[in-house]
Amino acid sequence: MVQSIQRDLITLGYDPGSANGELSTPTIVAISKFQAENGLEVTGEVTPQLAGILAAKRDAAGGSSAGGNAPSLEEAQKVCLQEKIEAAKKKKRAFGRVMKAAAGTASRYGGSNVSREVEKAQQEAYKVEATGKDLEEAADALGLSKADVEACRNPG
Repeated sequence: MVQSIQRDLITLGYDPGSANGELSTPTIVAISKFQAENGLEVTGEVTPQLAGILAAKRDAAGGSSAGGNAPSLEEAQKVCLQEKIEAAKKKKRAFGRVMKAAAGTASRYGGSNVSREVEKAQQEAYKVEATGKDLEEAADALGLSKADVEACRNPG
């Protein structure tokens, strides 16, 4: 039921993270957002009632039927981009660990001015979430090339 709800959330424009059937934090957030935007009690919980409401909204929006096993092109595109973004975020976290080590070394050996500059660079590197509304800017900020984004236009 979780995977079905995740797929319906994706179809309706919400981001539950991966549609893998696991009740993850992004899935709970997407459920809560859907509930809030549709005048429902915000619980973030997976229930048969929620599944029914999502299916009805999906069908009204012209989404695929619940019985269809083949993911829609839009869903496949979103999953592809999510995978690329997760890979970029993983690289970014590794970069953050390097920057943290550099900041520590800079404060020890280079003084407070150098340490402040390293910390400033680190903060700038983590502002990617502020650009999430614009796919191109977000992709660029995450280090995804246009080729990465284009590869997700026709995944398969």
